[in-house]
Amino acid sequence: MPDQDAGFTVHCANLKWLPLAPGVFIKIVKLVPETGEYTIMVRAQPEGLLPRHRHVGSADIYVLKGSGAHPQTGAFMEGDYVSESKGAVHDPLPFECETELLMVSRGPSVFLADDGSDMYTMDVAMLQGMVEAAESA
Repeated sequence: MPDQDAGFTVHCANLKWLPLAPGVFIKIVKLVPETGEYTIMVRAQPEGLLPRHRHVGSADIYVLKGSGAHPQTGAFMEGDYVSESKGAVHDPLPFECETELLMVSRGPSVFLADDGSDMYTMDVAMLQGMVEAAESA
């Protein structure tokens, strides 16, 4: 195994797309349990829907493919960078075309029900569980 202190390469093409929400899938690129940070790739199909959510930590997103309109941060297209603030609450994000994003998150995102209550939390523990479930399938 290479020296992790020197850095490493993740072969993203070899990672599995895992279901996150209706028509929305993720590849788990990097998990940092010590800090709660994680890096994921997001792929949304046309008519996919990312539920309403709250950012416990800030997130940075790079749009790899596609375009759309985020209710709070505005329109985006391939090549754009989106910054999402710690504590921000975002309305559901519908996707009209196939879209791929790279997201680096500095903490969990909490997905919210219509009444504002917490449904589930996307954090390092949840993502690690998704990896382990996929590996055992």
